[in-house]
Amino acid sequence: MVLSVGVDQGSVSYDIVAIDDSNGEPKIVLEKSFSTKFVKERPSVVVDTIFSLGVKIDSLVLPSGFGTRLKHIWELTSEDFFEMSLKPGGGSSLERVIQAVKNTGVNAYVIPAVKHLPTVPAHRKLNRVDLGTSDKVCAAALGVYTQMKNKNITPEETEFVLAELGSSFNAFIGVKNGKIVDGVGGTNSWLGIGSRGCVDGEVAALMGEFSKDDAYSGGALYLASAGNGNMSVEELAVYAEQGHERARLVCEAYVEGVVKDVSAIIAANGISSTELFLSGRIPRISYFNEALRSKLRGYTLLGMDRMGSVAKEGAIGAAIIANGLVGGVFKPIVDNLSLDKAAGHVLDYVHLPPKARSRVGLRD
Repeated sequence: MVLSVGVDQGSVSYDIVAIDDSNGEPKIVLEKSFSTKFVKERPSVVVDTIFSLGVKIDSLVLPSGFGTRLKHIWELTSEDFFEMSLKPGGGSSLERVIQAVKNTGVNAYVIPAVKHLPTVPAHRKLNRVDLGTSDKVCAAALGVYTQMKNKNITPEETEFVLAELGSSFNAFIGVKNGKIVDGVGGTNSWLGIGSRGCVDGEVAALMGEFSKDDAYSGGALYLASAGNGNMSVEELAVYAEQGHERARLVCEAYVEGVVKDVSAIIAANGISSTELFLSGRIPRISYFNEALRSKLRGYTLLGMDRMGSVAKEGAIGAAIIANGLVGGVFKPIVDNLSLDKAAGHVLDYVHLPPKARSRVGLRD
C-alpha cells in the first residue's frame, strides 16, 4: 500500500489530495481546498491538513512553479527557490509552504516543469521560460492515467493534448507515447481570463517598464470591464450570452486563442489523436464549454478522471506522481514521463541582456 499526497498551487486556490492505492485500486481519501490568499497568510495549514490523515505518508509532491530538477525538498537551495518563482530575494509564499513541510521530515519532493524535461526538444526552449509550470506536468500525468483507463492501454500508447483553462492563465501540453513533448505556458499562450498571455513586443515597448504584475494581469476580465476589473468570469459569460458587444468580442478572442494554441501543439508535433482533455475552471462554465465545442468540432473534448472527487486536476496528478515515485501503482506512468532525467535550469536557452541579469542577481 502507498499513501501519497499531492498539493496544487493555483491563482485562486490551494488544493490538497491524498490517494491510497490499497489492493491495486487507487482511491482518494482526502481532498481539501483553501484560498491561495489564506495559504499565503498561513502556510502551516498545508502541514495541518496533511497530518490530519493521522497515518504515515509515504510520499508527497509539492508545487514548484517554474520548476527544478526532481529533488527531495531538503536538497533545495536558494537558487532553486529563485528559479521556482523568478522573484529575487527569496521569501515567496511557495518557499514558505515548502519550508513548513520540510520541518516535518515528511518524504516530500518537488518536480520539474515542462522546460526541464528531456522529452521536449531543445529548440522549443529557445527564449522560453514558461512551457508549462510543474502543476501542468501533474495534470498531464492525470491525463495519461485517464486515457489508459478509458482505452485499456499502456502509458506508452497514450497521445493527447491537454488544455488547462484556469481562472487566470491558460496552458497547453502535448503528449505522445505517454511523454510530454511540447507545451505552451500561461505567459506564452493567447489571451487568458485573468492574464494577458503573450505580449506584442510593440505593446511592451510602449508600456516601458514591464513587470510580473503586467504579465499576470490585463486578461479577458480586464478587457471586458474596460479596465476596472470588477467582473467575474460568470458575469462575463452572461454578458456575452446576452449579446453585449464588448463581452462578446472578448469571449471570441479568448475562445479563438484556445483554438490557436491547441492547433499549434497538434501541428508542430504530428499528434494524430483527436482527444483533447479540458481541465480548469473555465470549461465548467456552460457558455465557454459550448463555445469551445463549437470551435473544436473535429476533436473529442473530454474531462479527466478525477476518481470521484471535485479536486483540481493538478492536485490529483501531483498525488499520482508522488505515488509513482515510491513504487506505487502509478510507477509505470511516472517512469515513462522521465521526470528523473530532467535537467538544466529554467533560464537555460534564454538570452537576457547584462542589465536584466544584474537586476535579478545572475552571474554571467
